[in-house]
Amino acid sequence: MIETKAPGKLYIAGEYAVTEPGYKSILIAVDRFVTATIEDSEVAQGSIHSKALHHEPVNFKRNEDQIVVSDLHAAKQLKYVITAIEVFEQYARNKGMELKHFHLTIDSNLDDASGHKYGLGSSAAVLVSVVKALNEFYQLNLSNLFIYKLAVIANMKLQSLSSCGDIAVSVYTGWLAYSTFDHEWVKQQIEETSVNEVLKKNWPGLHIEPLQAPENMEILIGWTGSPASSPHLVSEVKRLKSDPSFYGRFLEQSHACVEKLIHAFKTNHLKGVQQMVRLNRTIIQQMDAEATVDIETPTLKTLCEIGEKHGGASKTSGAGGGDCGITIINNECDKQAIYDEWLQNGVKPLEFNIYHGQ
Repeated sequence: MIETKAPGKLYIAGEYAVTEPGYKSILIAVDRFVTATIEDSEVAQGSIHSKALHHEPVNFKRNEDQIVVSDLHAAKQLKYVITAIEVFEQYARNKGMELKHFHLTIDSNLDDASGHKYGLGSSAAVLVSVVKALNEFYQLNLSNLFIYKLAVIANMKLQSLSSCGDIAVSVYTGWLAYSTFDHEWVKQQIEETSVNEVLKKNWPGLHIEPLQAPENMEILIGWTGSPASSPHLVSEVKRLKSDPSFYGRFLEQSHACVEKLIHAFKTNHLKGVQQMVRLNRTIIQQMDAEATVDIETPTLKTLCEIGEKHGGASKTSGAGGGDCGITIINNECDKQAIYDEWLQNGVKPLEFNIYHGQ
């Protein structure tokens, strides 16, 4: 039996701007995972079992390029798993490989015990865990870049608004600087060429760069207890494009801020990191005021104010509107004081660690 895992993610900076090709963001992988296990089937039929969805295993067969699941209701819920298999098998088939029958099981601890979502990017981690499991099962030894691209192609078949930064950090782990690719270009390539050809090409705008955090730096994560709808928030913000001067200014400010933030990482400059995190919060607040979507909810505002009061640099994480906020501190800072005050104000500390791969 083969077991692979893909971590969840949190955005640290560059949110919203990252939906445009070439505009950088910074993310982290956290030590909460989607786990995929795969083993040979002894009969001419495979199965998919999602423990995360509390499903019994469902059988599947292949019909040309499609995975056909015996239970239609389950097929809808398993669409990320099924699409990842289909895309991977197109690649394997193009490589002249004979497809095998297998049993695939998916499990997750990305949500809290009662099923509430933290906003850690579960669909991305599902895609990555499945591609990684199939990569090992077929012994293809694919690079991280090819694993990322296969998961992205599957994701693009299912939704269009994602920057796919969550997929990148789920593959590369640790701290990551990321900018998305030209989605229209990749979409056209998928339609016009084979999966294998798309993987081999350079994707315009794509930037994936592992980073090392400054010494003595620690990141604290607080959860508001209310989930956010990233696609809804992103589409609302995209409406700002109708005012190109404002939207263009937002993109340039975010870009300059994140570039300076990356420089602070590379020069081991903790205070520089904190300064740019605060600036990124201000840039997003200005954009939020224009878009009126309530990115920084009252609870997230309180989370940030408490972090700042104790010497940390705080902001919302990801799309905002709920989910998580972060505070960057010097590790000599009294983090328990921040945790205690967060708890008194309805914010749950998530004591996750940054995950740096196996």
